Amino acid sequence: MKKLSLPLFLVALLFTGIASPAQSRIAIPSYQNPGSGQWGAWRALGSSSVGIMIVNLNNGDDTGYYPSVDQAVRDTRKSGIFVVGYVYTGYGQRDPAIIRKKVDAVFRNYLVDGIFFDEVPTDCSAANSFAGSNYAYYQDLADHVRRTQVGGRIVILNPGTQPNDDCWMSIANILVTSESSSLQDYAQNYQDEAWFHRYPPDRFWHIVYTVPTTTELNDVIALSLKRGASWLYVTDRGGGNPYDRPPSYWALEGAQVVTQGVQALYASFRPASSDDNSNPIPSQVSFRWRAVNGAGWQIFLDTDRNPQTGYHGSGSGLALGADYLIEADDDGSAHLLHYTGSGSDWQWHEVQAHARISFLDAGVNLIELDASALGSTHALNYQIRSVDPNGATLFTSLLVPLSLGGTAYVFDIADHTQN
Repeated sequence: MKKLSLPLFLVALLFTGIASPAQSRIAIPSYQNPGSGQWGAWRALGSSSVGIMIVNLNNGDDTGYYPSVDQAVRDTRKSGIFVVGYVYTGYGQRDPAIIRKKVDAVFRNYLVDGIFFDEVPTDCSAANSFAGSNYAYYQDLADHVRRTQVGGRIVILNPGTQPNDDCWMSIANILVTSESSSLQDYAQNYQDEAWFHRYPPDRFWHIVYTVPTTTELNDVIALSLKRGASWLYVTDRGGGNPYDRPPSYWALEGAQVVTQGVQALYASFRPASSDDNSNPIPSQVSFRWRAVNGAGWQIFLDTDRNPQTGYHGSGSGLALGADYLIEADDDGSAHLLHYTGSGSDWQWHEVQAHARISFLDAGVNLIELDASALGSTHALNYQIRSVDPNGATLFTSLLVPLSLGGTAYVFDIADHTQN
């Protein structure tokens, strides 16, 4: 296979005021057909170690349907592992109409959880012949994924190295920021940008190949945790395709992360569309997270991205000014509230947003609501907080940006500074 760049996956583990500690989980560039012996060997570790696998049929260009692949994908998902389709983008130079057709084929043929976009440029603000800018090009592709499949689909972008700013983070659920050819390459040539540490580790995936010994395997795992990347794949394979089969120490690699698996929160925007009968479907915002503890959940939304406006009560632990609040309880209720107070008092008014909560898996919650209820904003920042039955805060997440499409919006590093 000619495409040797890799995926990443989900987002945001929650702690108060500081970046949460990384916890390793394996995301696999499984570049063999689902149902093959190699695919089965990768999957054999199970969901306690493995969180994501990629369907890559002829570099994403084989759009045919294969029952054996379909069954293998379904079996993998039933075992608790997310599966995403592979589509390459030619660093923004591939016709997006062709890419959308490839995405459509993946979702038409197989029950996948999202798309891994390979060959992504590092510079999101550079000019793009199809969309004006690279940011607008990939924003449109991400919107297409989320419009095609309802429910907060996963979008992974793979520049394979370290961008010098964080603009991709408002589009991608996961960003691949390292594909290193050895432990030495990973240790010496990785640029540990300050902005990486303003995001939870579950937003980043590192891959290191040609790692021949278990001692070096352990060194890579330790270094990835220090650098704040939860998603990891390490292999002793090298040469033209290091992703042709599992490494020789696959069982040990799985054992090293078996107690660390975390699927945390991410948010996404789905543009308005229509069903098969041309009935309009409004644009949606969704938030998905793993309910670690707490009887209640509060998602604070800063729709004008100004920490001086909205709710910012003293001692709240928020790094934003909340214009809206989503409250969710373990009884299945969800409500959108608009802030009507003066900044520090607790004054909220409920807004009709058709907010609803569902429970996808044990401990995994999904809230969806109409984006129009948030006004005309094209981008927002959010934080999520867990509270006990008495309303006392258990933890508060980092600030996370979310693009709602419509503009080529780039986030300032200042937007992510914690109070």
